[in-house]
Amino acid sequence: MELGKSEIAMLSRFFRDENKLLLSSQGKLKQWLEQHFDLYHNGKGFVLTEQSKTRFRQEVELLYPRMNIRQGLPSQQNRLEVVEYVNNDKLADIKPNDQYVLVTSQSAINVFAREVVLAPTVSLRMPLDAIDIANLKSVIIVENQDVFDVWHQVKLEVKYQHSLVVYRGNDKSLAKGVKTLVNQLVQGTEVLLFPDLDPKGLEMAYTTQGVTGLLAPSLDDIQTKLSVYSQGSLFLRQLDSVTFLQKQQPQGWHDMQQLILNQHLAIMQQAVVLLGLRLRSFVR
Repeated sequence: MELGKSEIAMLSRFFRDENKLLLSSQGKLKQWLEQHFDLYHNGKGFVLTEQSKTRFRQEVELLYPRMNIRQGLPSQQNRLEVVEYVNNDKLADIKPNDQYVLVTSQSAINVFAREVVLAPTVSLRMPLDAIDIANLKSVIIVENQDVFDVWHQVKLEVKYQHSLVVYRGNDKSLAKGVKTLVNQLVQGTEVLLFPDLDPKGLEMAYTTQGVTGLLAPSLDDIQTKLSVYSQGSLFLRQLDSVTFLQKQQPQGWHDMQQLILNQHLAIMQQAVVLLGLRLRSFVR
């Protein structure tokens, strides 16, 4: 059994307080202590003397020889850095995708002040500090990866053809990188979400931080060309999102939202790309 970050922090606080001789613990920390040490437990916690606490700290430091247990595990470490202190790299605060985003574009991408043109179907995993964030005019967040992978096929208004396009991801660590990017954008940068045309996709528009608008086909295209691609059973599995949408104040996509709710539509992005429908912006 290995200690987690919270257990290391509890031990660190205990050893920093020189006058504290009762170590209250439960769960994982209690199991770990009982596994590795012969300490007296009075039903409320492990009771030590000044001498036994000193020996106890020395024994803990034998198990974690690279870490000052009184200082604890430093914060904001990535997985390479945290191995300097503990053997478990997964205790790092910074996960591999926290400071990276997967990007593409229909035009050149500025990478460390150099323009890079990506071939169709090619994307680039970039550290956030490689992006010229201050000069971005618009960022497009894409929900589904297979649509992101064929972004060159998506028909956009001319003003958005130079947008930086990022894959949102379903994994939380990927989404965190996108969130970090959005938080660093300068005021006035457009952040457009291209979601599925279903209740869940619209809920994402409300809850994704920084979104200023949606990308979607025209209402006429949704009604006349896309409705046949709707998955009624999927709509019924998203009733929680329907309830969420009904409680929101009208936004710039309100008419589209009402169309989706009234006609029980659940249309995937793939159908939009398949039919080659041009996307327009529905500004928040």
